[in-house]
Order: sequence, then structure tokens, then C-alpha cells
Amino acid sequence: MTPTATYYKAFPPGWSNIQVPTHSKAATLAGIATYTPCGPKGLWGQRAAWALTKVGGARLLPGRKRLWTPPIAAEPWQTLLEELTVAVGRFDSHTVYERRRGRRGLLMLLLEGDKPVGFVKAAEGNPPGIAREEEALLAAERIGVDSFASPRVLGSGIVADWRYVIASPMPPLMHRMLNRAPSEDILEDISRVLANIEKPADLPTGWEPFHGDFSPWNLRHIGGGTPWLIDWEDAGWAPPRADWVFYVATAHALGYPITSEALDRSEAVEYWWEEVNRRAREKLDSGLALRQLDYGLMEAFAAGARS
Repeated sequence: MTPTATYYKAFPPGWSNIQVPTHSKAATLAGIATYTPCGPKGLWGQRAAWALTKVGGARLLPGRKRLWTPPIAAEPWQTLLEELTVAVGRFDSHTVYERRRGRRGLLMLLLEGDKPVGFVKAAEGNPPGIAREEEALLAAERIGVDSFASPRVLGSGIVADWRYVIASPMPPLMHRMLNRAPSEDILEDISRVLANIEKPADLPTGWEPFHGDFSPWNLRHIGGGTPWLIDWEDAGWAPPRADWVFYVATAHALGYPITSEALDRSEAVEYWWEEVNRRAREKLDSGLALRQLDYGLMEAFAAGARS
């Protein structure tokens, strides 16, 4: 099937990497809800956009409407749409989140009318992260966890050189991050979910499975109740408490510290100190500017790495 030609508006201002459909108020709101800001500016911007859309629809959002061109050639794009239809049934439009900073791919919230019916991650070159995402979500559903919610896998496949996984959609409501430290139950459930992922033979003794991007932007409250834990593409193995250390550092970098104490020196802090500096060098080598978050993470890990 081919979704109805839909005009989009780019969101949020400045980044403009989310293409929000404009054919109905509910579809526009669903697109705005896919944005997961953590900083005050982003949060207030999303709330303002949500309020404006509730009043007057997409016409009140800044910017011009435009068509969107898929990054996949016409024939494999049509094949992908047909495979997605098999997984979710009918859908007639979608939002688009275009990845940035070296990850060529896209995320789409599929809509049937105004109802979300599936969430797609697709990436060029068959990267291992998509397979890890699928493996983790299947494991979470299989073993059952109580401390967090996660989407269900509806299908996956490879079209041309693009790998995709499609999962059940989260509720199309405003997201907000936790304003407190995550519970130990969440960290224990992450270990349970990832207990059977492949462990490279050359890793140090004592390393444990970890989410890899356990941060306020991936642990979200949607409405109320159990938080949702998303984005498992960086799952793997790391020193003990690596997920906790990263959460503390990102909360600090975002201006929402969950502890007043600096991180103590540990193998996990050393691991992340090297990793965030490696990522910073990659960005600079690619001609990309470092953001406030990059500097904040380096500052948070520096105290522990040098103590």
C-alpha cells in the first residue's frame, strides 16, 4: 500500500528533524509526542506546540508545509510499506524522525486515521543496533517485567540494504522524564532482559549486560503509572553499574541532578569517560559541533575519572 500523500511541518524549531503530519489535529499531536526533550527549553517548546495544536491544529505551528521524500529508492520503499502493512494491518500516514549525527536511518510512527498502529526503526547498512533492539524487546515480553513498560515487536526484516523492526506504539501522549532516581528494580530488570545477549570473548571478567543509553530521555513517563524504557540499540556489556553511572551523569548534564555528590572513581566511570571523549572526537572529526550535553557529560565523568 501507499500512504496518502501527506504534507508535513518540521519540528522542533532549530533541529527540524521530526516531520509532523498536518492532515489532522490528532495526527499532528501524535507527531509532537514523538519528541523526547529533557532540557527546559525543549520541554516548554513541546508544551507550547501541543497547546497551539490543540487549539488550532497544525496551521498554528511555525514553518511551511511540505512533502517528504523517503531516503530509500522507490521500489524498495514500496516493498517496505507492504511488509509494514502485513505486520500492523492498514495504515494511511506516518510521522518521520530523521536521524542525525552519523546514524543514517529513520523512525516512523504509523497512523491509521488518527490512531497510532506501529512504530518503525529502520537503518541503512544492516547495523547491529536494530537487531539488538529487537532481541531486547522480545526478551522483555518473554520474561515479563514489572518495573518498566516496553513496546512489543510486531515484525522485522531487511529490504534492500535497510534493516527494520516494527513495534507496538506507545500512547500518543506527552512524555516527561523521571524527576527522581530510577529504582534498583529497573536496573535489575534490565539485567534480566539482557542476560542472554552474546558476550564477546575478549571482554574483561566481571562485565555485565547493560542498556547502553539508560538516560532520562529513554526512561519516560507517559500519562502516569509505570515508566517506559525505550531505545535498546546500544545494549551490550560494560562494567558493573554502568547504566546507573550514565543516568547520574546525564541527569547532571541536563541540569536535573539526582545526587549532590560527584561520581566516585570506578571502572564504570572510567569506561564512560573514555566513551564520551571518543564520541566527542568522532563528532569533531565529522565537522559537527559539540553540544552542551557533550560538555556536561565530560564534566560529570571527569571528576570521577581523575579522583
